[in-house]
Formats: sequence, structure tokens, C-alpha cells
Amino acid sequence: MIRAFLQRSLLLLSVSAVLPAQAAEGMRTQGQWYGYWGWNRATYSDSDIHFHGDDHDFTLYQVKAKDHQTDESVNELFHSYLNPGRMTIPQYNWRLGYFVTDNWSVSLGFDHMKYVMVQDQAVEASGSIQREGFERDYQPGDTEVLDEDFLTYEHTDGFNMISLETERFLPVWRWGDKMDLALFAGFGGGVLYPKSNVKLLSGERNDEWHVAGYSGSVKFGFEATLWKQFFFRFTGKYGYADMNDVLTSSQGDKADQTFYYDEYIGAFGLRF
Repeated sequence: MIRAFLQRSLLLLSVSAVLPAQAAEGMRTQGQWYGYWGWNRATYSDSDIHFHGDDHDFTLYQVKAKDHQTDESVNELFHSYLNPGRMTIPQYNWRLGYFVTDNWSVSLGFDHMKYVMVQDQAVEASGSIQREGFERDYQPGDTEVLDEDFLTYEHTDGFNMISLETERFLPVWRWGDKMDLALFAGFGGGVLYPKSNVKLLSGERNDEWHVAGYSGSVKFGFEATLWKQFFFRFTGKYGYADMNDVLTSSQGDKADQTFYYDEYIGAFGLRF
């Protein structure tokens, strides 16, 4: 996954070297602000998840997870994606930025992704569980089937990242004073603030908001000015998440995990 993302990034930058750039003056000038709203898809690497509490201390290895997309039918497009009262239900992104110099910005934003453990998978496990009905003393090579009685584990309200990022733009084409195309690259980092939905060992379902860790990422993409200040952009982001303090119950039970993710964002915005 890392190699594929870097190959795509290098290809994107190499394209910029052969496209004929026009006019030194661009549309992204010092002192401008911008904001955008969009939606995302995400993929996640397998992850080792360590659970610990008064009656358990065990690790599940190479757990698979996926994102959770809202139905993309025509009816749902208008019901959730374009309905102002429901726009926070799909996986969404917003960002507010400022150009500190021409073609270089800093920004604050919110990435609302969703992370869902694949149910009923079989994984290797180690450690021990003393809870009645789930007693385990795992030996090397032992496996566990992650059915709903044993574990449901999601960051679906969601896998949220509040981050500061910087971007450098490379204008590659311009049509008059109303439209252009630019490539950009950047990096950033921030805190992870999920509302994790967890039900462990048939215990109570827990879904509290909580600062659970941090993330860092790099990103590449293109931005097309559609009409003066209005723009569309597509971003590919590659990140690392360290969730070292996930709440799994209201009694103080915790989990921790690290993983990599790809995020693909399409967004519409305005410079002002």
C-alpha cells in the first residue's frame, strides 16, 4: 500500500514537469482565504488491537477493517449528501485555509472518516480473559472468531481527525482570468477525536467522544478553478494513526492500535 501511494505521488509530480505552465501570477495569492466541503473514501491497513481492563488483557493480531459508505443511490444523494440537515452523516471533510505567500497555504480542518472492523473474521490472539462466559488463556497459534458476542468495534461517529496542514501549489495551466489547473502537495498532523462504538465480551455498548491519539499524513492532488474563486479539488492522502487511548467501556476499559490509511477526497470550495 505504501509503495502504490508513493508511485502515484511521483507520477503526479512528474506530470507537472511536462505540462506548460502559464503566467507567473496565479489565482492563489498571499492574503487570500479559502474553504471547502467534500466527501471521502478510505482504506485501512490490518492492525493489532490490544484490549485491557480489570478482567481482560489480550491482543488480536492483523485485524481487518473497512470504511462505511452511505448508500450512493440517486435518492440517497439528495437525502443525505445534498441535504443540509444530513450532510454530516456521510464521510465528509471541511477545511479553512490562508495563503501565507503566493501558492503556499496553511489550514485547519476536520476529516470525518469511518472505521469498521470486519465482523466474523478469524485472527490470532494472545493474552488472557477472566470474564465469566469468555474465559481464555491463549496459547501460541490460538485464534479467535470475532463474532458479535465477542466483539463489535467501530469508529463510525467517526474516525475523526482535527488537523493543521500546509500545502504548496504548482500552477500548470491557466485559461484567461477565470479558470486554471494546479497540482499541490502537503503534509500535516493532528489529534484523533473519535466516538468509538464498541461492544466487548457481551458488555455494554460504549460510544463516548474521546481524544484517542494522533495522526500524521502527506497528501497530493489537483485543484481546478471553475469560475474565478470557485474550485474543485481531488486529494489523495496517506497517513499513520496511533490510537493509544480508545475507550471500550464506561468503566475505564481501553484499547490501543496503530495503522496506516489511504483517504481519497473530492471537494468543492471558495477562495475569498
